Amino acid sequence: MAKEIWEVWLEDKKRRERDFQEYVKSKKVKKETEVQELVQGHIDKADHNLKFVKSTLELKDFNDWAIVSAYYSIYHASLALCALKGYSTKDHLATLLILIKEFYQKELNKEEIEIVGNTTIEKEEVLYYIEAKTKRTKASYSTQKAFDKNEAENLRIKAINFVNKAKEIIDYSKNS
Repeated sequence: MAKEIWEVWLEDKKRRERDFQEYVKSKKVKKETEVQELVQGHIDKADHNLKFVKSTLELKDFNDWAIVSAYYSIYHASLALCALKGYSTKDHLATLLILIKEFYQKELNKEEIEIVGNTTIEKEEVLYYIEAKTKRTKASYSTQKAFDKNEAENLRIKAINFVNKAKEIIDYSKNS
């Protein structure tokens, strides 16, 4: 079975960099200068989507929209992290590539070792993003109406964890 492109990016730094340069060249990734406003706007949107997920789950009949909104909370937190590094994108794969490129398993000098816990996104967080994207696609585009509430609640918890991780990284960057 062939690997997904994000799995290749996790393992192959040269491929990651080459694909990143292609995204920049095609303008799917843009450099930004007003990053603080962009970071805060995306975090605010992520929090807003999380509130919607909670409200939607209370309605019981709309678990598909809870899944979609949980994904978008993760996506906006991801966009906030992209903005933190000076990038913007509207392409979901480009967003994932920036996350992997900028936050996943950085080579660190001695001083940076101390801060690795605050600034590195672990593979588990990357997998949250992938899982949410897959479920969002199914919930958005399939004709299925009934989605498991436990599945939606599980994704909500993962979304909360991911958004909180993004906030930790952002807060740490402000204080360093």
